Amino acid sequence: MKPSAAFIALAFSAFLGSPPAHAQGYPEIRFNVIGGGSHNYTFRAVEQPFWARTLPAASGGKVSAQLLGLSESGLKGPEIIRLMRFGAVDIGMGVFAFVAGDDATFEGIDLPGMAADIDTARTLSNAYKPVLAQRMAERHGIKLLATVPYTAQVFFCRAPVPTLADLKGRKVRTRGRNMAELVKALGAAPVTLPFAEVVTAMQTGVIDCAITGIGSGNAAKWYDVAGYLYDLPVDWSIGFYGIGLKRWQQLPPQVQQLLQTQSQVLEDALWQETARENRYAMACNVGSPDCQIHQPAHMIASAPDQQEKQAVREAALRIANDWGKRCGAPCVAHWNATVGRAVGVRLTP
Repeated sequence: MKPSAAFIALAFSAFLGSPPAHAQGYPEIRFNVIGGGSHNYTFRAVEQPFWARTLPAASGGKVSAQLLGLSESGLKGPEIIRLMRFGAVDIGMGVFAFVAGDDATFEGIDLPGMAADIDTARTLSNAYKPVLAQRMAERHGIKLLATVPYTAQVFFCRAPVPTLADLKGRKVRTRGRNMAELVKALGAAPVTLPFAEVVTAMQTGVIDCAITGIGSGNAAKWYDVAGYLYDLPVDWSIGFYGIGLKRWQQLPPQVQQLLQTQSQVLEDALWQETARENRYAMACNVGSPDCQIHQPAHMIASAPDQQEKQAVREAALRIANDWGKRCGAPCVAHWNATVGRAVGVRLTP
């Protein structure tokens, strides 16, 4: 169900505070913003009210934004870095896995199998954020503003998945190179497919399973064509909000400070609300009484046992080391010193 107006007001009252005393000093600026998918819960619950109310309130009404969802923009996602760099989009949201074709460094924030829960995912994200901020600025001309999580990326399947071994031979829709590598390591066949085409592909047997956020799959009503859910968090589809560096450098210092401060507000709200959504998504997919946020369905869920989780962990480590070879020695050194230290994992230099 959609979040109520009361809930949104309550959720953001803690972040708004009073407009700064020097609000009158802000120039009139209106940013064009490309956000996440409008079908996602956090787009409605966090992104829309932030750009429509939170940011303007913090600037005394001087700084505002026109927000457009990704699907409404006509974009596919991978081009967002280039559009921001060239100034075609002021501020944009992207998923690191979608833009990783431009730079393997991006994949390091969300390597498959590294975060079993959203708290660990945020720990890794916070650790790697400075590395990404420097890389995005120096290599791609982008100022990183905030990280963006989605709910756990799990398997929606047409047939039961009692054990990890039952994934073998299945055609599985994936997103991104490393996710595809993990699916192959589990004995399944990865299939690259846009999100919007999954339902038809599932109906016609083109794919047997599809990986997406446990909340996103519910919002898209995948439960109508996939009666089974395998609760193995592959990753968290970590994304970002950014602004072209040239556009950033043109902004007055007080507007830069405003965006810097308010982007942290946005980031905190997105992580907090996604964690809440993640808690209830499973309940909704299986039709439990404590279902909130999404629609109750009647999926049958299963999950890997401890031995199977260990097998996934070993496969994830192999894939992470393969990523390190592609990314290069400096990349691995940065990862080991940040993410690796946070989770107690060291990749081979």
